[in-house]
Amino acid sequence: MALTVGILSQLSTTTTPAFANSNETSEAPPTPPKTDPAVLSLRRLFKTSDFRSKSRTLTWDNNEDILWERKSGKEGPALNQLSVPDLQSTTIVPRETFLLPATEAEVDGDAESADSESEEPSPKPIEISQWTISADGRYLLVYNNTRRVWRQHTRGDYWLRDLSDDSPEATWRKIGGEDAPDAKTMFATFAPDGQSIAFVRDNDLYLEDCETGDLQMVAGSDDPKLISGTFDWVYEEELGLRNGLRFSPNSQKLAFWQLDSNGVPIQTMIDNTSERYAKTIEFAYPKVGQTNSAAKVGVWDRTSKKTVWLDLPGDPRENYIAAVDWLPSDFAHANERLLIQQLNRKQNQNHVFLCDVETGHCVNIHTEVSDAWVRHLRELHWLPGSVFGSDASDNSSPRLLWLSERSGWQHIEAIEIPGPDSLEEESNLPSRITPVTGGSWDVISIAAVAKDGSHIDFIASPEQPSQRALYRVSLEQGLSGQLATTPERISPDEGGTFSYSVSPTADYALESWSDFNSAPQQRLVQLDPYKRLKTFDDNEKLHENLEKLAPVHTEFVRLPIGEFTDDPASKDMELDVWIMMPVGEDNSIESLPPKSVPLLVHVYGEPAGQTVLDQYGGTTYLWHRLLTQHGIAVASVDNRGANAPRGKAFRQSIYKQIGRISISDQAHATQAMLKHFAALDPEHVGLWGWSGGGSSTLNGLFQFPELYSMGIAVAPVPDQLDYDTIYQERYMGLVTENRVAFVQGSPITHASGLSDPLLLIHGTADDNVHYASSARLINRLIAENKQFQMMAYPGRTHSVSEGEGTRYHLRTMMTNFILQHLK
Repeated sequence: MALTVGILSQLSTTTTPAFANSNETSEAPPTPPKTDPAVLSLRRLFKTSDFRSKSRTLTWDNNEDILWERKSGKEGPALNQLSVPDLQSTTIVPRETFLLPATEAEVDGDAESADSESEEPSPKPIEISQWTISADGRYLLVYNNTRRVWRQHTRGDYWLRDLSDDSPEATWRKIGGEDAPDAKTMFATFAPDGQSIAFVRDNDLYLEDCETGDLQMVAGSDDPKLISGTFDWVYEEELGLRNGLRFSPNSQKLAFWQLDSNGVPIQTMIDNTSERYAKTIEFAYPKVGQTNSAAKVGVWDRTSKKTVWLDLPGDPRENYIAAVDWLPSDFAHANERLLIQQLNRKQNQNHVFLCDVETGHCVNIHTEVSDAWVRHLRELHWLPGSVFGSDASDNSSPRLLWLSERSGWQHIEAIEIPGPDSLEEESNLPSRITPVTGGSWDVISIAAVAKDGSHIDFIASPEQPSQRALYRVSLEQGLSGQLATTPERISPDEGGTFSYSVSPTADYALESWSDFNSAPQQRLVQLDPYKRLKTFDDNEKLHENLEKLAPVHTEFVRLPIGEFTDDPASKDMELDVWIMMPVGEDNSIESLPPKSVPLLVHVYGEPAGQTVLDQYGGTTYLWHRLLTQHGIAVASVDNRGANAPRGKAFRQSIYKQIGRISISDQAHATQAMLKHFAALDPEHVGLWGWSGGGSSTLNGLFQFPELYSMGIAVAPVPDQLDYDTIYQERYMGLVTENRVAFVQGSPITHASGLSDPLLLIHGTADDNVHYASSARLINRLIAENKQFQMMAYPGRTHSVSEGEGTRYHLRTMMTNFILQHLK
């Protein structure tokens, strides 16, 4: 009755036609209050488009300085080319090409619901997730009906269309055959000559003729644990490998990885929600110290229909094949030799092999070594043959641009690939190495090599580790033995973060820019000399909405931590920090009362990433800014070991010390912030993080309870022995050599130290960081009688994003917990 009275009392204040007396004039309902544009709310972040970022999907042609764009519309998609630099648009594949004829069932169904004078239903366009055009421009390949495999949607259906056939009978052909099972095809890839397509289905590798549709099995097995042309979980996650096939430049050979996951321990997850009865999900997952898949590389010949297996040294379960690349097409032996990068299990050695694909014989030509770990190159850049003043087709010694940390900083080197006519008599062919750049700064990545070989463009940040920009060095200077120690900056001197997608000639680029508080912008630029030609997306609406928000103080600062620790190695250490703070009445932090502002530290702490970045952070940035509107400061620290451009010693100082040096640096940097910013309240300091950041949060609360007063750990790794081989052993060594380091760095070891509010969050379908590890931590906390809050998201993965309302619910819960325990 009370509920009914309450509802009626509300209704009486606003008369509606349903309740109004016919003799009275009804009143219009009051206008809902307008959202204050200065105020952030969770609803604005997750239920409106106020802060949605836009970007045009533009792709460079493989050979010419032409941009491709897929245009969408009610009548279907079309593929356009944009000329550069004038950006004239030409439709190459019109909308009509994408139309599918209506099926008989559709026609019948429409006819039943329409009158006799209605026209027959119009054809519908084919759905498109991705598209590719063959190099000769004859065939169009479309990917749709996709399914997620671990992180990405890499399984689905592929459809082929002959663009040279404009007859009414021309139609789409399903790759793998019309009777191929739905959503089972992976990585359909054109051969360079455009005449065939290789693809993976059910872990087997196939080749299909584009013209005839004839199908050839390249590698297959009845054993489901034998994987050809793609990878197991750990290779995909930690080496970034998904598509495991590589055509030779002349299309006559197909190199591919094959993994044997027999003997790899099985991880089991329970799915309680998809069906009425629970079911299990099982997959091979090698945890620290466990058995890896055995990997090898085969080369299949289209003429002989035979496969040659490369004779790489070492136990295939104790080494990783991290990269497979053919020599570039404009050099001798291009279709005869492969370049292989092989990491040993500890990943402190990267052996580069040159392999003869006719015999399988492999020769070591270069080895990168480190006392901690080495990196492999995921993308190779080669110097053009014209650099050496000779006919490229006769040049048997191509130069590979390599990134090495041997000097203590990551720099570019040119490695001359030996080119003897035969490799059979060789077991080791040391290559000649020419350093190109040098100095106390890091090359982050190579962006492009000028087509005429005059210069190399690369991403670096010599002055500010939080920023990124494009730099250039002259090849003439670099190859002459004069180290390029002062590179030329190409990006405008605006701060923030620049990234580039460079055209085939390296004359133009798609440039993206943002800074910490500014919306992303996408532009077309000329690189030599630098000139902005066109702004594609400036996110004007997002920019306007950001400008209307209540002011916030943002600062990047480097703080010394030596006074807060007795560690001699930390005496002169300074760490980079960003901080967002609410402001006083004069819009500054100087007017804030001392020790009045709680502090929440966003932590990662692992060597795989960097959080102190001068770039727009999207929803996470906006959520942090929302917290400042509640009077809470938010900050982040790059501890030693962060993947920041501060030199090899800084990055690799975390080796065998994850969970120890990382969290002590975080704690001491937090103490330095409390001293540096007088308004911060040392009695109200919180910590939150995701994945490795969740682990750091747990370690912070457990090991430094006197400093932190609350924490939120999302999808953490409570026990390092529960995580995968490639990642954890890369940064911690082998468990057989140093088990104590794994144990001491694991939060579960220090669980008895919990004395502050903890919110633990984990998705039960997390294939990356398993829910089972958090379950073991829960048992430890129960045994220690430690009270905490826990939220398990059923069926959610590592991103905790699947399902209706999940992201909104997650951030609401996190926000409430922070406001309850930190204010």
